Amino acid sequence: MKWQFEISDIPEDANFPVRGLQIMDNGVKRGPFYFRVEDIIQALTKEPDNLHDADGEKAKEESTPVLPVGTVRYSTNKTGSKHRITMVMDKKMWDIRYFDNEYKFYTVGFPRMIVQYLVVPVGSYYRISEMRIYAVLDDRKPISEETPLFVFPYPNVSKGNAIVCWGQNERLEIKNLVELERAFRWFVAAPFNEDHGVRTTFGINRFKTLLDRIKDQPFDDEWLMPMNKTFGQLF
Repeated sequence: MKWQFEISDIPEDANFPVRGLQIMDNGVKRGPFYFRVEDIIQALTKEPDNLHDADGEKAKEESTPVLPVGTVRYSTNKTGSKHRITMVMDKKMWDIRYFDNEYKFYTVGFPRMIVQYLVVPVGSYYRISEMRIYAVLDDRKPISEETPLFVFPYPNVSKGNAIVCWGQNERLEIKNLVELERAFRWFVAAPFNEDHGVRTTFGINRFKTLLDRIKDQPFDDEWLMPMNKTFGQLF
């Protein structure tokens, strides 16, 4: 694990101007945390604690909760009342429904995606309070701060802020964060309609018309429209 610190010339809180991120060995980022300048100076000048106890195990470690496969960033607020989990999902074909037709499915290619969840603990479970979906290029590159984001091309997602509209879907509770792997399946299982429209380089406005054009085809990144935003700007 390592720390990354930033000092802004216009801090959000003048009493705690230093912004810190914990970067775990697997690349997951935890934070942000806020510190006073004297806290950082004291930490850098303090004699280091022993890294191992008598049994050879590391002491005084802090760890993230167990996170779902594909997590590229995790953060929580100071009180632990909100958790933000950001995942990457590979390009894939999914079977979807158009409106409430229970018997007709369309096989549609989805782009590689960044899916971000905001969850809040409620008693013994978590509630998904927000879900956002962004498209990214399937370029085999790892996600970085500079990774460009693209508009999720299909309905049920706002084209301005990328927030998912769940409609009447009530299944927004999970027992632990690992179960977020299932949440995207809930999104795909909900009927797609014309809400929030579609946005691709085809210039087609109706999703039904687009479905007839692209069904049974792998997603082509040439269809994507840029958001003029990078992954690093999500935080």
